[in-house]
Amino acid sequence: MGSINKKDSPQMKLNNKTILITGASSGIGYELAIQLAATNRLVLIARREELLTDLINKLPKRDHLHFKCDVGDYESVKNIFQILTDQKVQIDVAILNAGISISFDPFNMSIERIQQVININFFGVINVIERLLPGMRQKNEGLIAATGSLAGYRGMPTAAPYSASKSAMATFLESLRIDYLKTGVKFTLISPGFVLTPMTAHKNKFMPFLMTPEKAAQIIIRGLEKEKTEIHFPYSLSLIAKLGRLIPDRIYARLMHGRH
Repeated sequence: MGSINKKDSPQMKLNNKTILITGASSGIGYELAIQLAATNRLVLIARREELLTDLINKLPKRDHLHFKCDVGDYESVKNIFQILTDQKVQIDVAILNAGISISFDPFNMSIERIQQVININFFGVINVIERLLPGMRQKNEGLIAATGSLAGYRGMPTAAPYSASKSAMATFLESLRIDYLKTGVKFTLISPGFVLTPMTAHKNKFMPFLMTPEKAAQIIIRGLEKEKTEIHFPYSLSLIAKLGRLIPDRIYARLMHGRH
C-alpha cells in the first residue's frame, strides 16, 4: 500500500524519535500517539485540552509534551514552536493529522464555513510545515507526513470544501517533495478511506471498507518506516479511487451525482 518505492524494506524505525502529532486528541492522531508513545518522545497538539490531557495520562511516563492549539491560528503555532526552540526540542518526524469536515450545502454556500475547512485542513498544515523546515534543513534530516484523503483525488458530492482542501494540501506536499528531493527531508502523504473516528461517526451514509483507527495507525506507522511517498488505504477502496481519476469528467459527474 502506497506509491512505488525502489526499496521495499524499512529504511528507518520509529524508535527514539521526537515525533510531533497534530489532531492528537481523537481518531487516528490519538491512536498514533498510543502506539508510538512507549519508544518515542511525543509532542502532541490538539484543540481540545481536556481530551489531550486524558491522553497524556494514559501514555507511558516519558517526557512527552502537549499543547492546546488550533493549527489554523498562525500565531498560536508560532508560539508553540518558540517554546520548543527555547527548550531545545528538535522534531524528527511530524504527522500533521488535524482536520475537520463539516456539512456543506452546494446550493446555499457559506463562505465562513468554507474558509473554516480550508484554514484548518490546508493552512493548518502549512503553518506547521513552515516552522518545521528550518530545523530539518539545518540537520538535513526529517520526515513530514500530512493526512489527506481519498476524497482529495477528485471532487466528491456535497464535499467541495473538504475535497478541495485535501487536494490542495496533497499538491503542496508533492511540490515540496520535488524541491527537497536532493536533501534529507522527506514528505509523505497519508490518504485514508473511511476510518471510524468522531469525524465519521455522525455521518449517516454508506462507508465501504470502514476501518478502525487502531488498524489505520498500524498501516501509517509501517508506511512511515518505509518512507513511502504516499500511504493510501484500504487497498481496495484506494485502488477504486485511483482508477476513478481516469474516468472522463462528464461520466464521473453522472456517476457521482446524487451520492451523499
